[in-house]
Amino acid sequence: MLKTNADRRAVLLGLLVLFWPDLAAAQEDAMTFRVAVGQSCRGSCSTEIAADGMITQQSAEDFRKIADTFRPNPIVVRLASPGGNLVGSLHLGQALREFNSTVIVSKGARCTSACVYAFLGGAVRHVAGGQVGVHRFRPDAEQTDHDFPTVLVQRATEILMTYVTEMGADPDLIKLAMSISPPSIHFLNAEELRRFRVVN
Repeated sequence: MLKTNADRRAVLLGLLVLFWPDLAAAQEDAMTFRVAVGQSCRGSCSTEIAADGMITQQSAEDFRKIADTFRPNPIVVRLASPGGNLVGSLHLGQALREFNSTVIVSKGARCTSACVYAFLGGAVRHVAGGQVGVHRFRPDAEQTDHDFPTVLVQRATEILMTYVTEMGADPDLIKLAMSISPPSIHFLNAEELRRFRVVN
């Protein structure tokens, strides 16, 4: 177990090195946030934010900048992403939780790979006709799984299991994800979404 915040920060730093994306690709495909404010509601109404694209280290701060302007209105985020930076996804999930966001994967949308961890940050989580898929994490660089240091895999897994638990989901979700080798993806069915408490 990671006993201190310093331990966690050290492992996150190691993850940042291995999961740092190609900057040009990240900039081109980076997640964008588009706001759609309810037009017909009166008083305090929900603000909908569409979040689409690859999650980067900047995604959490980009979300906070937009969400801050709509306090104290409830925030609904419609999430669609093929994944992206693993550490960035944890930060985005924490930002979503800070704003007590409702997060939805809508019909026709997919939230896969690292996106799942961002999705778990939602205080309320719905899959409304979309797909949520998991697999084992891997570096953004050219290393194979065999090149990925075992000790870092273990520590990263501990961080993920702690994060998932803190967000109210079942840490067995990580065991399932670790059993799926990329680029394969296991799409969670309705029973699995409920059993692993991915939705609530």
